[in-house]
Amino acid sequence: MKKSKVVGMLLASALVTSAVAGTAGAAAANQTKDVKAVAANESAAKLNVSSKTLVIDGNAVTLRSVQVNKATLYSLRDLSASLGASLKRNGSSLVLENSATEHVVTLKSGDKNYQVDGNAAQFTVAPQNVAGNNFVELNSIVTALGGEVNSGEVRSIARLEGEFSTPIFNASEKVIVTKEDGEALQLIKLDAGGQYEVFSSNESTVGAAISPDHEYGAFANDNGVLNLIDLSTGLVKKVGTDNTVKTDLVWSADSKKIYFVQGDKQEKISYITLATGKVTEVLADKVENKAGVQVSADEKKIVYFVNVTGTASTDKAGTEESLEIDYSNAGTQVYSLDLSTKGAKPVQLTKDLDNKMYLSLLADGRAVYVSADPEGVIANNILKVISADGANVTNLLADVDVISSELMNGKLIVLASVADGSNKVFQVDSTGAKTELYSTTENVTELSVSPTGVVALIADGKVVLVQGSKTTELTK
Repeated sequence: MKKSKVVGMLLASALVTSAVAGTAGAAAANQTKDVKAVAANESAAKLNVSSKTLVIDGNAVTLRSVQVNKATLYSLRDLSASLGASLKRNGSSLVLENSATEHVVTLKSGDKNYQVDGNAAQFTVAPQNVAGNNFVELNSIVTALGGEVNSGEVRSIARLEGEFSTPIFNASEKVIVTKEDGEALQLIKLDAGGQYEVFSSNESTVGAAISPDHEYGAFANDNGVLNLIDLSTGLVKKVGTDNTVKTDLVWSADSKKIYFVQGDKQEKISYITLATGKVTEVLADKVENKAGVQVSADEKKIVYFVNVTGTASTDKAGTEESLEIDYSNAGTQVYSLDLSTKGAKPVQLTKDLDNKMYLSLLADGRAVYVSADPEGVIANNILKVISADGANVTNLLADVDVISSELMNGKLIVLASVADGSNKVFQVDSTGAKTELYSTTENVTELSVSPTGVVALIADGKVVLVQGSKTTELTK
């Protein structure tokens, strides 16, 4: 046999052997794959599908679930639907997209690795396919889609974080607050579930006076011109052209006028008619430092503060060395004015030199305010009431330390600190009897009440909503 033929036979034999070995290797690999797949299927098949109820965006929702060791996985299809996210297949991958938060999650069954907006992430427990349904970790998916899980309650959109102030309600009972910790102040609108949107970046609107129907807020811009902001849309419109200084704005009960303290030295009280923009003076007695004007529902009476400063005196030459300032009568006093009598003069209702804050005018004609002892002899701030005829001043609420008091939607709402150190919100009736609306150990600084009695307050910088016995932290 020729040498070339022998070589050819040997090569052929080698190729056959190689092919057989390759086929055997492939078969072995496939067999290993099949064994793994069978094992995975068998493992998944052992998982029992049950149902669990979660609170998602305030609603109780039942989701299918499986237990993998100590971890609970939830149906991806059920979860995505409850979060408002779309779910679709892309080859071997599953893609979730939350259009509200603009987050996209890509994952595969049996694979711990997944992607969030194109960035790598990893599950603690890989997604499991059970009877054609995929089950996933709750926290990982909710967070990846821009939501939040807190004490078992799920939010499809995570709460806004920051420091907030000046809560108000609009007509649809959305809460509008000021976010203070950014580069610029922003007004944020929050719904009862904590979902939010930037409402306005106009810093002049902060602290706007709210109309009785909660449709508008009134404020003076940097030029002193009165403006109204629509609390539903955020649109702002000017009222008239008067550019004198305007502070302490308050609406008339019929929403047709806005009363305010006027002038560089707060020496006048006037009102502006919204339909015409015309400004009308009601008091111009040249007494300076007026504040806190309140008007009765029938517009026949106003009450207001006058902040009395020290009295300066010098010798005849007016030398600086002889200048003396007498503070013995300095303080805040309450005055009233009868608007129904032409030519009526203001009447001083108080004489005590206590610090006076948070003036309100009740429907029965009585005025209430918070009294603080400047010497600290009386530890508690007291809620005092002035009789309708102005003849006497008595305590309305003295067994708690009053922080603030305000007439909201015809109800007197009081924030106070009590003996155990907690802060409470009370509704106080005409006799001083109080009904507790809310209690917390946190530091409450401001609050607002909606027409239906829902309370929004600022506790340690967070926005808290109180609806009857239910309390919801709208921000974190």
